[in-house]
Amino acid sequence: MLLNMVLSNNLDKIDIEKVLEILEEQVLTITGKELTEAEKVVIKGAWKAEDYNEIACSSGYGMYYLQQKVGPPLWIMLTKVVGRKVKKANLKDILLKLAKKDYFKRLEVSYLDNDSLVGKTKIYGELPKIEYFYGRQEEINSLKNQIILFKQRCISITGVGGVGKSSLVVKLLEEILFENSNLYEYVVWKKVERTSTINDIVTELIKVFDIDQGNDESFRFKVSLLSKKLSLHKCLLVIDGFEALVQEGFSENKIEFEDFLSGITKEQGLSCTIIATQVPLKEFSYFAINLPILSLKLDGLEISAAIEMLHNKGLQGKECKELVETYRGNPSELEAVAEKIHRFFGGNIESFFEYRTTVISSRFQAMLHKQFEPNGFLNNLQKTILIYLANELKENSTPVSFTKLIDDLKEQLGLSLSIFEIMADIDILEQRSLVERIKYQDKKETRYTLQPVIKKYILIDPLGLIHEKSNKPKKSTQTANIL
Repeated sequence: MLLNMVLSNNLDKIDIEKVLEILEEQVLTITGKELTEAEKVVIKGAWKAEDYNEIACSSGYGMYYLQQKVGPPLWIMLTKVVGRKVKKANLKDILLKLAKKDYFKRLEVSYLDNDSLVGKTKIYGELPKIEYFYGRQEEINSLKNQIILFKQRCISITGVGGVGKSSLVVKLLEEILFENSNLYEYVVWKKVERTSTINDIVTELIKVFDIDQGNDESFRFKVSLLSKKLSLHKCLLVIDGFEALVQEGFSENKIEFEDFLSGITKEQGLSCTIIATQVPLKEFSYFAINLPILSLKLDGLEISAAIEMLHNKGLQGKECKELVETYRGNPSELEAVAEKIHRFFGGNIESFFEYRTTVISSRFQAMLHKQFEPNGFLNNLQKTILIYLANELKENSTPVSFTKLIDDLKEQLGLSLSIFEIMADIDILEQRSLVERIKYQDKKETRYTLQPVIKKYILIDPLGLIHEKSNKPKKSTQTANIL
């Protein structure tokens, strides 16, 4: 059906006959009846934004008959079928969403085949399955413009674990293919495993594209082959979980990251690479700052989308907003806390808040484990800053001023560090969404705080990664050394 439809960048050119097929199937399933010819005429007219007089003139039906006898019962019946109020004015928008839903369902089935075709697009890799998705339309539209209109070569999407980076990219990819299933020759989804190296990633991509590399096994040569492929063919490459490449030996391989990032952004008029990562690319290589890489820092869901999610999870009441604010709209955390509220408090958010507890999902814990583990993402000074803030905010949640933070770290903790070094590491923590900066409009001094979930993790230290050692931080450097 829609999977084989040749779609264009202009959604207005989607074939109404194909959309009608989908609608008729749902109408028959729910009502047991087929659409009449008069009903189809009204639907097609509404799709083209025609009034009843125009529909009547082009169809041979009387205007009174269509407007009074066909239209009203049709809208009531379609409201029952699609599950939301249908009017002539909003019919096209509803049908487009219906068509997208049908297309995405069929597209998801095609992902099960790692050697699948959508239109003329070859898809490689296993995309994450999305159980739910809320909001983010503004981000999706912006990213589509950057990719399709402005031919962006590389986009980095950064955010904490569970905030929805992978889900956003999946939905972005689906929307791009829905609007033009032939826009790309290749769509490749590469999930980075924890034991992977940057050399492994490039080698696997060379195999995916079936590129003959001869006898030259050098990393730089393989990057040049990949770069040439991306420059000559229309490719959408997604590298998910890029932060997993941080491991022992990373600092010695920085030149390889520079070669890779340079290669995927070099002379790419046809392709785009999307990198989803918890760690900003500039921390892998400061060289990345001068490359044509667009960076998007993904925060939690906006209030309305997050509340819609909670409602669909069976939670109601004015406390939903407080729940969203507490967990910063993080979809993974909201899902975890919703499950606990149902399981232990009978779905009563007010009762949950009475016990003043904070739920940390297993996914978020895993993300923080990676930050604090011995060879994790945080250097010693960054860990010390987080521990200091958690202890300061333990009894009093008032954000800590920058000067207090500086003075306490230098005097109370006895750190012989320059202010510049502390500022550099605070910036890194803020980019990773591990600390929050509060900037007042009346030009008061900048203050810092922590998400409740991060504060609790540090204070309870579930794996003994934080308080096991009391070593003072080593001297940090101007560069963003994350090991």
